[in-house]
Amino acid sequence: MELPVYMITGFLESGKTSFILDTISDKQFTRGQRTLIIACEEGEVEYAPDVLKAAKADVEFIEDEEDFNEEHLNALVKKYRPTQIMLEYNGMWSLRTMAQKAPKDWIFYQIFMFVDHSKYQIYMNNMRQLLSDNFSVADIVVFNRCEKNAVDKKMLRRSIKALNPRIDMMFEYTDGTIEQGFQGDDEMPYDLNADPIEVVHDDFGLWYVDVMSSTERYIGKNIRVRGMVFRASNVPKGYFVISRRAMTCCADDIQVVGILVKSPEEGKFKDGDWVEVTGKIIIERQSAYKGEGPVLAASAIQPTAAAPSELVYFS
Repeated sequence: MELPVYMITGFLESGKTSFILDTISDKQFTRGQRTLIIACEEGEVEYAPDVLKAAKADVEFIEDEEDFNEEHLNALVKKYRPTQIMLEYNGMWSLRTMAQKAPKDWIFYQIFMFVDHSKYQIYMNNMRQLLSDNFSVADIVVFNRCEKNAVDKKMLRRSIKALNPRIDMMFEYTDGTIEQGFQGDDEMPYDLNADPIEVVHDDFGLWYVDVMSSTERYIGKNIRVRGMVFRASNVPKGYFVISRRAMTCCADDIQVVGILVKSPEEGKFKDGDWVEVTGKIIIERQSAYKGEGPVLAASAIQPTAAAPSELVYFS
């Protein structure tokens, strides 16, 4: 039987416990059902017994990462028989390996990541790889303790969505206001109203981030873009990926980024060929995206010269 799991992660004192308490106090969320909270660290905010009782919630603590394993987690489910789980995950444990340790019938509905914005640069300077790994898996990142006019949202958008284009972002300010998304402040270096939209070599990284995260504003528009032909095992016949190599977080983390191109002529080009593709953006369900995603339906493909720089960046 599938068990819905809501995961909340972030470093110590990032606001995870407060978020969980607010959530289970909402009757619209709990609907009178039993919730098991699995907390993988203890912070300053405690799980008050009266709040837990009113919400029909129980809490268990796992402080040793070795105890976060399928056998122990199944034992907790058998003990409490919850209808849903809220998992307060230790921010120092990587999300990349978490799913391998969890029971197979756990379905992760949403993964929230909380980040204290006032400490963000310190985290990036000292724990960049761990932070990047977690950004790449999370569904929503909440930056809290933000000071008005002190948040470089464009920088955050470019760096984080390069790791995970589908992640949603929220900003909670010290005055209590909350802002979701970017509200039009993400100007692009190319003309979105041009026909076709010309994506030059240096802008490939920004275009990739934007077309993956804001696909709706590209649907039906003509695009002309240059990149390398790339294929993987999950790219079907009749398609290839228009791609570039990108540095996503550090010099040791070079990845291939790009979107699918659909063309009956794809077989004329081999991996590594540099091509210029013109076509329209459509939406298709593809295993490469693990769901729906943007596809460039090509009207023309021709060989082109390689870009002056091997790597693309997201700024």
